[in-house]
Amino acid sequence: MNDLKPTGKLDFYLARMASRGIGAARVLAGTGLRAGQGAEHDMLPHPPQYRRVILNMLELTRNPWLGIALGEEFRVSDLGILGYAALSASTLKDSRELYDRYRGLNEHIFSTTNTIMHGRWFSEIHDVYRLGDVMRFAVEEFVSQTIQLASSLTNRPFPILELHLTFPQPADVTPYLKRFNCPVYFNQSRNLVVFDINRLQDPISLANPEVFKLCASQCEMLAARQRRDARLSELIRDYLVGHPGDFPTLEEMAEHLNIGARTLRRRLVDEDQSYQKILDDTRRELALQYLQHTTLTPKEIGYMLGYSSVSNFRRAFKTWTNQTLSDARLAHAA
Repeated sequence: MNDLKPTGKLDFYLARMASRGIGAARVLAGTGLRAGQGAEHDMLPHPPQYRRVILNMLELTRNPWLGIALGEEFRVSDLGILGYAALSASTLKDSRELYDRYRGLNEHIFSTTNTIMHGRWFSEIHDVYRLGDVMRFAVEEFVSQTIQLASSLTNRPFPILELHLTFPQPADVTPYLKRFNCPVYFNQSRNLVVFDINRLQDPISLANPEVFKLCASQCEMLAARQRRDARLSELIRDYLVGHPGDFPTLEEMAEHLNIGARTLRRRLVDEDQSYQKILDDTRRELALQYLQHTTLTPKEIGYMLGYSSVSNFRRAFKTWTNQTLSDARLAHAA
C-alpha cells in the first residue's frame, strides 16, 4: 500500500533538493526536523518549520523563482492513489471534484476555496498558516503545480486567465510571463487565481471508469484509515488552524467530529490533553504567527482569535508567554 500513499510535502522538497545535489541536513537546518519525519500525521511539520525549510531552499539554490520550478517538477504520481484516480477520471471537472473530496490525503501549507461565478472559476489562496515572507514562494508553487497537473491529465495546455497577488511586484516579472502567460496584478487584497471554466470539460487522456471507481474506493479507504488513526487533538488543531476566527465550543466540536461530547472529553484525556488546552495552545501559536509575520493590529488579531475585546486578548497572551504583545513583536523584529 505504500506506493499508493502520496509523497509528503517535506519528502517532496527533500527529493527535489537532492536532485540538485543538496542534502537533507542542509535543507532541514534550524528546524529540528529529520528526514522521513513527515510520514506520520502526528509528526507533521508545523508552519514555522515549513517557513524555515522554504527559506533554506531559497538560500541554498539562490533561485528566487524556486516555487515556479518546483511546481513544474511535480508529477501526478506524487499524489499517490489520488493521482491514479485523477488520471482515470472522465473530465478535469470530475478529477477536481474527487481531489477536493479527498484533499486531506495530501499535505498542504495553505488552504484554498473554489468559486464559480460569471462564467469564471476563481481559486482563492488563504494564508491560514501565516507563511509571511515565504507566501510568494507558496503561491508561485501552487499555480505552477496546478498548470503542470492539469496539463499532465489532459495532454493539452491549461491557461491561467488572471493572477491577483497580495505581495509587491518583483523587480523581474519575466518568469511570470513565461510560466503563467496572463495579466498579473500585485498588491491586491486577496490571492486569487482565475481559471477558464471551459477547461473543466477537458477530457482526461487516460480516462477509465472502472479504474476510476476502484481508485475512488481506495481513496475512501485511506481517508477512513487516516481519520481512525489520527490523534483527536491533531484533528481539532487542524480544524482550528484551518478556520481562522472559528473557535467552537466543545459540544460544537464534538458535533463536527460526529462524536459525543463525553466521548470527546474522554479521548482527549487518553491523549493527556483537554479541549481548553488545545484552544489555548492554538491561539498562542496563531497569535505569535500573526505578530511576527503580519502587520495586523492587536485588536484585529484578538478578533481573529475569538476575543471580544483587545484587553482580554492582551491578558491571555501575557498568561501564555509572559510577554506583552509589543515585546513579542519587537523581539521578532530584532
